[in-house]
Amino acid sequence: MVISESKSQPRLLAENEMATVRALALIALLILLCSAVFLVARLIILNVYTPADLPLNGTDLWHAFWIGFRFDVAVVIRVTLLGFILSILVLVLPVRFNKPAEIVWRFNLGIGYCLLLLAVLFSVVNVGYISFFNRPIDGFVFEGLSYGVATSAKSIYGLENSFWALAIGAATAIASLIIYTRLWRLIATGLQPFKVRSRPFVIIGLIIPIILLALIGRGTASTFPLSYRHLAISSDTAINNLVPNGLIGLYYGHRQFRKSKTLGPVDDVVGRQLFEQFYSRIPTQENLFSQFFTRTGKSEFLTSQPPHVVLNIAEGMSQALLTDRFNNGLNLAGAMKPHLADDLYFEHFLPASNDTQDSLLGLLINSQYVQISRSKYQHVPLPTASAKVFKDAGYKTIFIYSGFEGIANRAAFFKTQGFDEFIGAHRLKTLFPSMRSSVWGGEDSYIFEHAWQLLDSLKAGSQPHFIVNLTVTNHPPYHMPVHTLQPPIDAPASLAARMQNLPPESLDTYSYTNDHLGRFISRIKQGHGRDNTIIAVTGDHSIRGMKFDRSEQLHQLAVPFYLYLPDQYRPSTLIDQRQIASHKDIMPTLFHAALSEASYVNLGRNLLASTPLESPHNFAYHRDYLLVKNGAYNNSDQATLPGRQISSSFDLTTEPAIAASEAVQRVRNYPKILDWLTRYQLDPANQSLSQ
Repeated sequence: MVISESKSQPRLLAENEMATVRALALIALLILLCSAVFLVARLIILNVYTPADLPLNGTDLWHAFWIGFRFDVAVVIRVTLLGFILSILVLVLPVRFNKPAEIVWRFNLGIGYCLLLLAVLFSVVNVGYISFFNRPIDGFVFEGLSYGVATSAKSIYGLENSFWALAIGAATAIASLIIYTRLWRLIATGLQPFKVRSRPFVIIGLIIPIILLALIGRGTASTFPLSYRHLAISSDTAINNLVPNGLIGLYYGHRQFRKSKTLGPVDDVVGRQLFEQFYSRIPTQENLFSQFFTRTGKSEFLTSQPPHVVLNIAEGMSQALLTDRFNNGLNLAGAMKPHLADDLYFEHFLPASNDTQDSLLGLLINSQYVQISRSKYQHVPLPTASAKVFKDAGYKTIFIYSGFEGIANRAAFFKTQGFDEFIGAHRLKTLFPSMRSSVWGGEDSYIFEHAWQLLDSLKAGSQPHFIVNLTVTNHPPYHMPVHTLQPPIDAPASLAARMQNLPPESLDTYSYTNDHLGRFISRIKQGHGRDNTIIAVTGDHSIRGMKFDRSEQLHQLAVPFYLYLPDQYRPSTLIDQRQIASHKDIMPTLFHAALSEASYVNLGRNLLASTPLESPHNFAYHRDYLLVKNGAYNNSDQATLPGRQISSSFDLTTEPAIAASEAVQRVRNYPKILDWLTRYQLDPANQSLSQ
């Protein structure tokens, strides 16, 4: 700063000095406007997309708004920081140079316009994201873009009220920009140069604002600044959803996405610690990786008469929609309904995650590295892959998918992971020319038709088959196959009230897939495969976009696990169908039901046998929850968040969970073990050892 007057004489601020004052006023204005936008978005989420029984006077609720406001202010400060620094730099210029100050002012105005537009845009996106996924914007946004912008956009347009959301967002953006324009003009004309003494101005007018902005931008004056760990403040997902604004969600989502694409080296010492903590025994000094594996029991019967095994993974197959409590008596199971009544049906069951790719990798690969199928490791065969277990036992392994083969590079990747064939929408179109294509692929009915033809062609003594069917019709934009004769479903009022912005067609596509799946099972039961075919059914994730109460959060996530076992393959012991389990338990159950002395990675339990309470596998796992000894714990970085007891009806109660802390900590090692095993297998130095 150039000081020409005497230190004791007051003087008018020069234009370059006023640039700093106006920049401070502009930052205050943007804090006010952006915080108002983010607050409105939170109020919409609170009133429309959170459980009706959320206490409005709860401490956690107000804490969520307070932390959210701190994030809002921090975002504005960090985005406008460059412009403020430039405003400070012009102070060193001579007073007669006014042009740089004008340029900096215009630059700050431009940043404000961009920030306000982004605040409105991503507030709308965040509200819509929470309404559908029940979580704020995260790394899945960038995962979804990898499917193609056009494909993702068509799915979004297929949601109910998407047009109105865009219209309201556009109107809000225009109104915000008009208000911003009028207010900055008041700042520009209202803040005229005023007299100051030079030294007090430097101390009070410059140094103090810089310190304040640094503290506000940091989010706190304490040791640890605002960070990802501050996003989880409660054991209630609905409360945590209120904390991040759209821009913060996008920022941490991108960090999460980038982190998922990189893998660091594997540490043997860390692996041995995880092994000891999870299994409650010390590993031997032999190769650690092999000690994570176990074997099914020896069976002469299974050796001589191995069954065919068909695992059906249905897109968005929600357990809630199969339950009278939520469907109000409406039959959405279609032809699946009698099978659910006649065979094994586990209702208290969680998927690995809330999206297809995550759940597929958890089920079939025992990994959470969602980028693996498109990464440089896509051609590395993994010993933890489930298809490899069947293939090593002499099975022919086939993956049938009504989606396009190139989605997430699934065709090439799963063939690397032990599937002899991968049949996707393009191949199905060749086999069935009448099949119509949609944005995601073909029609589910042709999956089951082709799987039936394969099984029906097998003669006695043929090579056993392991078949995985993955459906896609019940996916946004929920387009029903044009030639189906199924009439549109008229949802009862109680169900319609829960649908939020899900279109009515979502019930049609849900019922359509279930109906064709049920017919497929009926054909097997009525054919020659009824005595030697094991059939399993589950959902990749639950329905997304329905509204549930706080106590119903597990129902919101739950998927069914159905299992048909021919009499000769069914154990004589009583099977507990009320037990709480998850995706990690499906493949161990199928291995034990079908294979003799098969080696597989020891990360789940056999649901057909009783599991000791002290077993390390006696828990259910989901990306959002850990269910341990009848208690539900938020599966976040905040390990100290309290758990809640689960009622006999699979509701979350208000009672605190009672599992021992060491049991909960042991279970929290499960995803760390998945990560360690993945890193080990992808390390070139270990690939020959792990085969």
